[in-house]
Amino acid sequence: MTKVAIVGAGNAGCISALNLHYMNIVEDGEIEKIDLYYNPDCPIEKVGQGSSIPVRNTLFDLLEMNWYDKNYIGLTMKTGILYKNWGKNNHEFMHDFVSGTVAMHYVPELLSKVVLESKLFNVIEKDIKDPDSEIDADYIMDCRGRLDKLDDSYETLINPLNSVILANKPGRNLNLTYTECVATPNGWTFVIPNIDSVSYGYLYNNTITTKEEAEKDFIDRFDIEPSDYLNFNNYISKKLWISKRTMLNGNRFSFIEPLEATASGVHLELSELFYEVVSDQLETKDVEYAAKLSIKENQDYILWHYKNGSKYDTPFWKYANSLEYFNKEFISEHLNKCLKCNKYKIIEDSGNFEFGQWSVHDFKNWYDNVGGI
Repeated sequence: MTKVAIVGAGNAGCISALNLHYMNIVEDGEIEKIDLYYNPDCPIEKVGQGSSIPVRNTLFDLLEMNWYDKNYIGLTMKTGILYKNWGKNNHEFMHDFVSGTVAMHYVPELLSKVVLESKLFNVIEKDIKDPDSEIDADYIMDCRGRLDKLDDSYETLINPLNSVILANKPGRNLNLTYTECVATPNGWTFVIPNIDSVSYGYLYNNTITTKEEAEKDFIDRFDIEPSDYLNFNNYISKKLWISKRTMLNGNRFSFIEPLEATASGVHLELSELFYEVVSDQLETKDVEYAAKLSIKENQDYILWHYKNGSKYDTPFWKYANSLEYFNKEFISEHLNKCLKCNKYKIIEDSGNFEFGQWSVHDFKNWYDNVGGI
């Protein structure tokens, strides 16, 4: 029997642990137990409330939640993403989920608490510094979050943003059943409904916009005082597997700005690839390639949004538009393929990930409302 350990109980650690447990049951796998290591003094990442439909399925099934009386993690409904001020033509449009399905927003701290108390895992409270030398397991997934300072084992992802102002407005907005992504002269702002408040994240580039300029525009535009400030890098580790038994996931592996809520989908995808190595279905080199390609596809899909600009003709948007794709030919070919699909073909294919985490439906929705590449 195989012993598996996951280090970290933030979004990546919790989603991965649940998905590994689920796959082990469904496939009648060989995992004997999953040890979940966590450090109670390590704070949960301040962003990461959005999710995708597959993540919702995993959490609902394993934690036996519902929208009514078993809402353990502060669930609010996510019917899609409402874009405001993006593009040059239609400045307000919805990126909906195909066939009216829904995802969710949640409170990461509550997810961590519920998973740790679920009794699905062998929880070990310990501050792990070096998983390879400190943990007795056949395979280890390292989900300890971002490094304070990146070293030469990481490379930069192409993205126009590196800073965010965070705020929370008390009171629930019952009309907000989706994530809003509001383009501003300096970037864009996420607006996320919580059960008892609304979260804001004003994203900008601090080499183009000063913190003071960003703060003033944020307050003037949304009428709320900031509660926190973060600077971040967009990056990917040069290695997914840092040893024969230890794989990175979550922010320990990569991070890119939160447009389209790519992070939770990455956690899920990497945990599935990890399971396929653990169960001898894939070799680490194959997983390495698939994971890195997926991240680069996420990067290109996000860049595609910026290529079509916004209602603002500002230094930020000119810079964002100038950034080059990792694989422009591939995204162009995929878009052309999507446009040839008729309505029913789009619905038929929408359940399959065609490009990173996105289906034909997602590509055509953005193209119809905004334009080409």
